[in-house]
Amino acid sequence: MAMQLQGPRRRGRRGYRMMTEINVTPFIDVMLVLLIVFMVTAPLIIAGTPIDLPASSTAAAMPDDRTIIVRVAANGDIQLGRQNLPVKAELLVSEVMRLTGGDRDKPVVVIGERQASYGQVAAVLGPLSAAGFTGLALGKIEPASPAPAPAARKKG
Repeated sequence: MAMQLQGPRRRGRRGYRMMTEINVTPFIDVMLVLLIVFMVTAPLIIAGTPIDLPASSTAAAMPDDRTIIVRVAANGDIQLGRQNLPVKAELLVSEVMRLTGGDRDKPVVVIGERQASYGQVAAVLGPLSAAGFTGLALGKIEPASPAPAPAARKKG
């Protein structure tokens, strides 16, 4: 019996083949879990959560004499200055420029009534911002008398 002796088998780099395919199963599993998470949370994000913000206890800052006040009424009318002079929307920038003397750094406070829509206030802020006024701010109308504090509940 003739037996051939073979040398030790080489198992170096030639013995193992490189895997050339990408295993996408874990990727698909992760994507399906993320899809389910987003499907569950999306209705919560869209519906929103009502937030009851507390009333501010700090006194509102009173504007000084150089502050230009622009009021937006609920019907969209624009009033300018402390005298509440009516102004057309297309003349607003030129009137504010006249009141500021051309100084675009003077503060301009835009106050919208509670019933005024966001679009009406934005229609005033947009042209003023585009004209280069850097001191733009939003203000609020203070009630004539402070609101009474809520009564404390009795335990019992």
